Amino acid sequence: MGSWALSTEEQGQLERDGYVVREAVFQGDDLEAVRGACEALCRRLVASPTASPRIPAGSYVFQLVADPLTMLKWEPDHPDVLMGVEPFAHFDAALRSLGTDPRLVEPMRDLIGAPEIELFTEKLNLKRARQGGPIVLHQDYPYWTDSSEHPEEIATAILFLDDAHGGNGGLEVLPGSHRGGAREGGAKPGFGRNELKPESISDDELVMVEVPAGSLVCFGSLLVHRSLPNASDTDRRALLYSYQPAGRLPSVHFFEKLVRR
Repeated sequence: MGSWALSTEEQGQLERDGYVVREAVFQGDDLEAVRGACEALCRRLVASPTASPRIPAGSYVFQLVADPLTMLKWEPDHPDVLMGVEPFAHFDAALRSLGTDPRLVEPMRDLIGAPEIELFTEKLNLKRARQGGPIVLHQDYPYWTDSSEHPEEIATAILFLDDAHGGNGGLEVLPGSHRGGAREGGAKPGFGRNELKPESISDDELVMVEVPAGSLVCFGSLLVHRSLPNASDTDRRALLYSYQPAGRLPSVHFFEKLVRR
């Protein structure tokens, strides 16, 4: 492709459904290098001696790491299994560089509608074989209201490092849900209030986004989505890069506040 910008057809899909899929954008050695960088990141963080106590919050279990500054997410049903990491671009050069790759930046620039964009936050979701739990039904924006008053200004590109489908914890989306604004959350206290009530949406309304490894799924912060547990014998890993207009504070700024408390 001469350009990675959204096509007219993709822009129409985005307006109609709230997300865009591009299959196998990363392949071969490119994709294997990203996988290797992610696994190296996990090994480094799990061995870190600076982690704080684990804190249950909503459906998840978090642990703040001060050096390097990030938040670990652990599998609630498998306490020794790492579920995710956020953020990481401020200390991992290889994964920071990936976040500036035109294959991600150009479509996301169109999606946000800003001439210049930069990273807001970065997340690695792991979903290990037979142990990866669900990501519950939610919209992204309610978690980010302290960062922006305008939900259209933050959007996410997911790079799937493995084939993703219903059997291994694939992504499910609610097409068109981006047009309804921020929805009322559930009854869980604190952080859990951002989770949507499972009964608020029937399973048959959700669409499973099945894609091969190396594919991108791009969407705004109001799209309702979730992912299922990994019931397969292989991992289902994914990198999530969230972007915002240039000149804004990245999410690590808010993590620094946590450390200073």
